[in-house]
Amino acid sequence: MIVCIGDLMVDVFTEDDGTQRRHPGGKAAIYAVTARALGAPAAVVGCLGADEDGATVAGALRASGTDISGVVVRKEETTGADFFEAGDWRMERAANWALTAKDVRDALTGLTVRATDGLSAVIVNQGIPLEASQEAVSYAREQGLFLVLHLGPEAIEEQRKVDPRFYPLADVIVVSQREAAVLAGHLGLDAGRTGVDLARMLFDATNPRWALLLSFGVGGAHLVARDGDEVVTASVPPSSGPDHEVEKYIGANDTAVAAWLAHLVHGDRNTPVPAFQKAAGALAHAVGLAALTLEHRGPLTAAIGAPEAFVRLDAQQA
Repeated sequence: MIVCIGDLMVDVFTEDDGTQRRHPGGKAAIYAVTARALGAPAAVVGCLGADEDGATVAGALRASGTDISGVVVRKEETTGADFFEAGDWRMERAANWALTAKDVRDALTGLTVRATDGLSAVIVNQGIPLEASQEAVSYAREQGLFLVLHLGPEAIEEQRKVDPRFYPLADVIVVSQREAAVLAGHLGLDAGRTGVDLARMLFDATNPRWALLLSFGVGGAHLVARDGDEVVTASVPPSSGPDHEVEKYIGANDTAVAAWLAHLVHGDRNTPVPAFQKAAGALAHAVGLAALTLEHRGPLTAAIGAPEAFVRLDAQQA
């Protein structure tokens, strides 16, 4: 089972006539739904408000077959939301900030006991309090689980700094292009580098146990990883051009990351560090799958509304 820990949101799109569309979203939800569409068991740990939006997100996760026993509902909170209007974006984290370290520890302990095949990997993003995400890191290391730390938009919007002692505990650190520049600034590095050179610089500075992934969603990716005694790199080209409306890119990066992780660890629990060739191939596969999100409005639609298309594209690329 892949445990997905982090933010649970609704994405609210305001049309020109003032009407709104609301879609379930959030990184943790996208990770889980993508993994489920690809056949991997998944669970979510996060926090929702006791409102209609929270019920919508929980319903979408439940419908995908995701285990939501680790989702906490706070009666006094509202569900987090991303608002998109006239090209602008604003975020209200709301209930996401109410997730505690104890919530995370309790959820992971319960999932460890109940999971039929055990836990294979934990993916954590920074859309929750640092204490909560760092508790997840600590638990994963205690249990010897494959750990992915995905630095999210908080690194951009709020300049929150992860305790640098936690970077070397992650098997994989994931950053987007925007997040990479902010992380470089946090670490006092030259943020002027780009592409695989930037990925290698961040890998050297953060020193993850295995790899650093600089992911652009449908825009391709750069992977830097240890392969025996060497540090090797791989670059994956874009699966789509930039000529799409912004809305359709939302969730593409998270989809690519989750698809990559699902292909790496699902059914391969005896491989704590994947072979680099396998990882690079899985990454190219995942970037191709992320392009499917461009055909839908709303980040979870591709995996929830058209899982058969996900499976069909997955099989075609295999």
